[in-house]
This record gives sequence, structure tokens and C-alpha cells, in this order.
Amino acid sequence: MIKVVKPFWSYDIKKTELWLSEMAKKGYLLVGLNQWTRCFFFQQGKSNSVTYRIGYDQPHGFSLSRTLVDEGWTEVIKCGKWYIISNEEPIEQIKTFSVRDGIIKRNRTIMYIFSGILIYLSGIAIFNLSLLISSLFQDVPVEVVPSPMWILTYSLLVFAIAIFVLSIYSVVIIKKTNKYLTSEKTSKLQSGKHTEGRLSKEKEKQLKLSGKMVVKRKPGWMYSPDRLEEWLENMERYGYNLYRVSRTGTAFYFIMGTPRNVSYCADYQNISNESYFDMHREAGWKSVFISYSSLQKWTIWSREFSQEEERPKIYSDKLHHLKHARKVAFAYTILFLPLVSMYILYLVIFIAGMLNNGTSGLSLLNTIMYLFCIIIFGSFTVRTWLYYMRLRNRYDFQL
Repeated sequence: MIKVVKPFWSYDIKKTELWLSEMAKKGYLLVGLNQWTRCFFFQQGKSNSVTYRIGYDQPHGFSLSRTLVDEGWTEVIKCGKWYIISNEEPIEQIKTFSVRDGIIKRNRTIMYIFSGILIYLSGIAIFNLSLLISSLFQDVPVEVVPSPMWILTYSLLVFAIAIFVLSIYSVVIIKKTNKYLTSEKTSKLQSGKHTEGRLSKEKEKQLKLSGKMVVKRKPGWMYSPDRLEEWLENMERYGYNLYRVSRTGTAFYFIMGTPRNVSYCADYQNISNESYFDMHREAGWKSVFISYSSLQKWTIWSREFSQEEERPKIYSDKLHHLKHARKVAFAYTILFLPLVSMYILYLVIFIAGMLNNGTSGLSLLNTIMYLFCIIIFGSFTVRTWLYYMRLRNRYDFQL
């Protein structure tokens, strides 16, 4: 039996699975895993072609379904919330795989933590650098005072640099892994978008030049999704039929056609699995946009209806709709409030410095920059709460 240490194996699931398959080809079959020491244990045997699949679920919550068993999958290891299954069938013959939502959710949480650390450390570095640059451009003498505990000071500096590098590595690798994991089901999720009717770029260019295609940009619609829904529905009533949405979700392409009654819904979900899309599509909705961002998981749904029909809604329950709006507001508050607080603190410190030492061009530029960031990021948070308040007032009025 051999032991192999892989400290960051869970960051790159695809690479780990390929590595396990390579070990099996060399005759080393996986028999154990210690999630705390990050050690894999192998038993030497016959060389074999094995496909491995790593998953993450609640403790003792995973069990192989009958479909997976019939497909040839067998359980190899269950360690805490982690599990590893294997299949000796040729990879091209395997049609069914276990879901990845547990890993995606776990990775997203870790990425948020390291992103927060990056923002915090970057903010401290920028602030100190701003103070240094500002002092160099002023006539105030700079005095460097040696630290009485230089060993502790340099140790903390090295530790901060190590954490900073680890955070960058973690965010980059985890983002890459989540992109790969979500792409496993992207083709299935995107299959309902009727891409077979997509025009060529040359045809789109001709329609734009002739005025039959109009492109409108809405860069911050996710902070006021109700405004986007209302705007899209009004465009349809005036004969501007939505053709497609850009990959980033900021550009909307309309083709001049006939007025239509179309209901739109911009929906935010932390993790959108196959059942979520299947449920809405079976109800007649079409996904005109699915975001690829790991931080913002938005889907824009559309459904055409006749004049005699009542406007269809994805959220027919008012309390459920309000809860969804509150989730959107909380999500963006958690994302932007720390940034706004940090910039407010820096703004106060810079204003106090200008009052004591006078105003210079650089300090004034820093002050304007921090004020601009406060307004921009603060407006994002405020707009999401205004969206929630508009929805609550609308339902209170209807009641």
C-alpha cells in the first residue's frame, strides 16, 4: 500500500479524477482517503482502465441510485461528506453520471471566503500605498520608526503575503473548477434556447444596418429586475421582439416584428440544477438568458400569451416572490456592503489628513476616487432594496 499527499486535490476535481485514473492504469487502485491529512491510499494490483467520479453530499446522505448501478458505477470511498465512485466501462459508453451541485456549492463558499480575504488585504495594501505616495508628494517629512518587535512584524508580513498568494491561487483554481463542473450540464441547460434559429454574424450585421435589428444595453439590470421585466414587455408591445441576449447579459438584441404579449421574469438562483429548468420549460417558459457568472446566477425567462389569457407568472405565490426579492437584496448587500464600509473608512481618514496637513492634488484625487466607489457600490445595494420595497408595496396594495 502506498500513500500520496495531495493538499489541494479538492480545488481541481477534474485533475484529481484524471490522476486517479492514471494511477489505476499503473496498477494502483484507490482504497482509502483521509480528508484531514489530504492523503490518498492505494493498493497495488493489476493495471486497469477506471473512470472515477468525485462527489460531495451530506454525511451518509449519498447512496448509489439504481440508474447509476445499472450504468456500472460502484462506490469506492465515502469519507465525511466526500464520496468517490468508479466505473470500469469505457468512458464513451457511460451515459449517466452523478450530480455535482454539492461540490459547486462548497467551492462557491470557499471562493467567497478567499475573495473576502483578497479584498481585505488588497484594501490595506492600497491604503498604505496611497498614504506613502501622498506623503511623497507633500512637503511633510517622512520618518520611519523601526519596529521594536521586528521579528513579529516581518513574520506577520510574510504570513500576510502567503495568505494573499494562497487566496489568489484558490480563487483562480476554484473558479476554473466550478466553470468545468457547471459546463458539464450547460449543454443540457442551454438546449432549450432554440439555438438552431440563430442568425449568422453577417446576417445580424445586415439587419442592424437596415434598421431591422436594434441593440439596447442594460448593464445593471440585475439590481432592479422588475424594471427589466417591465421594459422587455413594453418593447414586445411596440413590436420589438427579443431575439437574443449577449453572453454577458448586458446587451439585448431586438428584431422589428409584430407586437406581442410576452411575460418576462428575471430569476436569481444560488444553484440552478436540471430540474429547475425542466420544471419551467414544461410550464411553457423559455430561457432567453442564463448567466455564466459564479457570483450571479440569473436566468431570464419568457412566455408568450394571448390577449384573452392572464399574464403568466413564475412566482404565483406573493410571499414566495417577496422572499426571493429579499434573497436578492441580502445577496448583494453581503457582496457590496463590506466594500462600501471600507471606502467610507478610507474617505474619513483622507479627509482628516487633508484637514491636518492641507490639500494636495493627489490626496484630492484619492478622496474623489473613494467617494465615487462609495456612490457606485452603495447604489447597487440601495437599488436591490428599493426593488424589494416596490414589490412589497405592490402586493400590500393588491391585498
